[in-house]
Amino acid sequence: MTTRDATGRTLDESEDLLLDAMRRSDVEQLRSLLADDLVFTLPDGTVVGREADLAAHRSGSTRFQSLAEIDRSTDEQDGRGRTRTRVDVVVIDRGDRIVAMLDYERSWSIRGGVWQVVSGSATPVL
Repeated sequence: MTTRDATGRTLDESEDLLLDAMRRSDVEQLRSLLADDLVFTLPDGTVVGREADLAAHRSGSTRFQSLAEIDRSTDEQDGRGRTRTRVDVVVIDRGDRIVAMLDYERSWSIRGGVWQVVSGSATPVL
């Protein structure tokens, strides 16, 4: 059974919103989708929280030139879930242009009535 949050969104719809917010560096949309206590592991192994991620998008030090979804799997139950999304990206990261295929894995939970990412990682596909 698919769980909808208080806004009526499913987990897949929330992942769609997150990917779109990443493409546009939409800090307000990202803020609504990322939990205050987010723990996220970047491809280089660096662990960041919500505020660091938002600051990178706000300042432009992280900017996606393209982000194309290749594949996704979603598992959810009782207000908790996990998404695994493979993407092709072209991203500007602190001035460096990076072209890569990444696997995003995110753990989600309904908090404050909405689906939010509580932890995750981005891993290069070799």
